[in-house]
Amino acid sequence: MQDGELKAAGINQHASGWRDRLPIPRLDETTFINRIFGGYLRSQVQCTNCGFCSNTYDPFLDLSLEVSKKSSSSVASAFAEFTRKEQLDSKNRWKCSGCKKHVCAKKQLTVFRPPLSLCIQLKRFTFGGGFGSGGGFWGFG
Repeated sequence: MQDGELKAAGINQHASGWRDRLPIPRLDETTFINRIFGGYLRSQVQCTNCGFCSNTYDPFLDLSLEVSKKSSSSVASAFAEFTRKEQLDSKNRWKCSGCKKHVCAKKQLTVFRPPLSLCIQLKRFTFGGGFGSGGGFWGFG
């Protein structure tokens, strides 16, 4: 964090124990690798019953996007698929903290804070039909 950010948060970095009062307790994510490639994903789950939203923020260093003939044929469409809303149905209900019930919900993963330099891992494999199908176990799109 920059000196200005610490001062704006009311933290005196010359006082002992100031690191314990940081608004973001993830000091191990302040290396130069994390400063360049590190970002945060936001997983948001919204209750379809009462509208309550739950947000969870997770650090990442790269994004794994599925690119194949069946799912996505470009990085842009793979990213759109990565961030599309998912319906949690009756088989995997979510317990809402707002209405205190197990409900169907909508879940979406978004890039909350993008990194300075985004590293993308392209997952290009699809499951092929087994070992005896000529093309090997894995087929590539």
